[in-house]
This record gives sequence, C-alpha cells and structure tokens, in this order.
Amino acid sequence: MRFLHLADVHLDTAFAGRSESVRRRLRDASRIAFGRAVDLALRERVHAVLVAGDLFDGDRLSFQTERYLMEQTERLQQQRITVVYATGNHDPGALGGPRPIAWPSNVHLIGDRTPQRVTIVDEAGTPVGYVTAIGHDTTRVKDDLSRLIPSPAPTAGATLPEVGLLHTQVRASFGSEAHGSYAPSELSFLQRSGFDYWALGHVHIPQHLSEDPPVVYAGILQGRTHADQGARGGMLVDLASRSAPVVMFREFAPVRWETVRVGALEESSSFDALSRRVESVWRQNRADDPGEHDTEWMVRIVLEGPCPLWRELRDDEDRRSLAKEIRGAVGALDVDVLADRVHPLVPVDVHRGRVDGLGEALRLLEEVRHSTARLEGVTAADLAGAPGEDSAIVDAYVRNLLQEVDGELVARFMGLDGPSR
Repeated sequence: MRFLHLADVHLDTAFAGRSESVRRRLRDASRIAFGRAVDLALRERVHAVLVAGDLFDGDRLSFQTERYLMEQTERLQQQRITVVYATGNHDPGALGGPRPIAWPSNVHLIGDRTPQRVTIVDEAGTPVGYVTAIGHDTTRVKDDLSRLIPSPAPTAGATLPEVGLLHTQVRASFGSEAHGSYAPSELSFLQRSGFDYWALGHVHIPQHLSEDPPVVYAGILQGRTHADQGARGGMLVDLASRSAPVVMFREFAPVRWETVRVGALEESSSFDALSRRVESVWRQNRADDPGEHDTEWMVRIVLEGPCPLWRELRDDEDRRSLAKEIRGAVGALDVDVLADRVHPLVPVDVHRGRVDGLGEALRLLEEVRHSTARLEGVTAADLAGAPGEDSAIVDAYVRNLLQEVDGELVARFMGLDGPSR
C-alpha cells in the first residue's frame, strides 16, 4: 500500500495582525499546498491520502475553500484514490455546521470516537491495506483516543498492512508542549499496538517518534507562524514491504517562515548600513537553505548585541521602517524586526575584574560557556527553539544563547539600556 500522510492543513486561518494582502496570500498558500499534495498523490499513483486532523482551522469556511476542496478530492476520486480524514480538535465545527460539506464518495470522514476501519483498494478494486481511524467530536477531547482503537486482529497468513490514523498529542514528541493536551497518548502503547504505521497529526513539527513501527507526525502542511520554521509538507509512505517501510518527506508549502539572528552590529551606524548587514546574513542563510525556486518568505529578524542605533531600534516606527526596507531588499512577503537584545556599545573587558555583582555575573557567564559539565536541570521544555531533546544538544543550545550577551548584561547592570531622555 502506498499513501500520502497529511495533517494540520488549517484551511481558512485568519492570520490576524497581518495586512490584508499578506493575510490573503497566506490563506491562498494553504490551499496551494493542499493542491500540490494532490498533484503528488496523482503522480505517485498512491492508493490513499490520509488526513490526520485539523483540515480546517475553525467553524468558518469560505466558499472559495469549499469549492477548492471539492475540486481536489474529485480529482482523487477520478483516479480511485481513497481519502481517509480523521477530525482533529479544530475540525468539529466544520462537520455539521450551517453549511455541511457534501464530500465525494471516495472521502471517508471519521468525525467521532467510534473507530472505523477502511479498506484501501487499488485501481482494480483489489484490497491493498487497511486504515483504522478515530476522530474528535468536540474541541476539547481529553481522553486517550488511541486506547479506543482496536488492535489489528492477528490472522494467520495476513499480508496486508494496517495503518492507524489519529490526531493526538504524544507526550514524548518534540514540540508537543507548544500544543494543547488534546487526546494525549503514550508512544509505548502505539508501538506495541500491532499497526504497521501510525499517521499522526496535532504536533506541527514533522518527526519520526519510532522507526519500528513508524510512528510519524507529518507536521503542519503550510506553516502559520514563526514557530513553524523550515520546510513543511507531508509524508509519502510505501508499505509494500511491511518489514521495510519507506517514509519520505515531501515539501508542499509555497510560503516558509524563517527567523534570522543578526549580530556584529558595531559598525551599523546608519539604517542603510544596518539593512545591508541584515541582507548579508540573509543571503548567507539562503546559500545553505535556498528553499524551492518559487518559495516566498515570512521573515523575522532578531537583532542582538551592541549597536550604535540601539536607541532608535527601541522606537516602533523606526523598526517598521527598517522592516519595510529589509522586505524590499530580500524580496520577502513580510518582515518583522525584533530588537529586544540590542544594547549600547560598552567596554565589557573593563568590567570583568570587578569585585561586585556585575563582575561575578560576567565570570559566571564565562564559566558556563566554557565548561564541559552538564547543565543540570535544563531541558528542551524550558527553552524556546531548542533543536532537540538530547541533553548534549540542549547544553550546546544554551551555551550558544549565552554567546555575545556580556554587553547586554553590562548595559542592564549599569542602566544604559533604558529609554532615552
């Protein structure tokens, strides 16, 4: 059985706080990403498309989105590709709302906690596998729905793969703390349940929680915030060999969210020079990770360290002007500039030998940065943006965060970073 595993499409997200043109482009991007997924499903001649919840973002559904969904699912129907859609915590309002959707016959909608086992067939109608799914019937499911899904019955000579489809917060997953604890489940239970693959949704970071069997989050189809950084799409899965499953990430999102940290601002004494510095760092980052040829970018610039323009960067209007200039320079869809960690130029080395709180704090920073000892008590859950849960990765991430903060520490101790008078 070959199938495409999607999740967390979040169609018709409002994108409040953005300009109307940016909101429109981001809403279009979610539809385009779904259409690209359908294109790949047709090219790869998959047997099924699985949607692990949160196809919608809430109760409101635009006519444009409804029409687009019908067109895309009908394209799959024409090629006898089955769609199995298990609802998530954002979906219940779209199921029986004021305008219920008349899905094509190839779409199996699982919208409550009654598990359904769907037979997946090939073009000739021959069974090639089974998908067992369960859905969210409210926005606040607190039970472990995985416990309600019956394990595949052991049958002598059984050769067809069995797939579980579920919108859940697996407690062991990276990034799960950023999402509500809806239908929480345990990885150990999923691993021993007897399924050949678990297609999961809810946590937006694509990840393999287990390889044997594969327990996989496809991640959000199209990012919605800067928390959804990096390439986004779905998983193309081939279970032709149940003992050697093939799981491949495929990028579908036309818009990517990117955070760029920019330091070494000591020479940026004008907004023009600062803009050039940001553009240089952006180009370096894109050389390593260019995205697709038509990728558009939502960019957050985080300025940090000593800068002659630190006072100006505290002004909202000046930051908006800088963001507009950077947006034109790098060709981004939208740019936000954060400057909370910018501070005055201060002679840090002069203060390292002090025998007061400032001197002690500077020495402690230096000790932590260069120590090889474990940072006791610090975990990925305590940090924003930690790239992994392994203790060595967390320690390296913390030590990297502490680089270049000496000047900020001095400025704060000496009251040099307060508002201008």
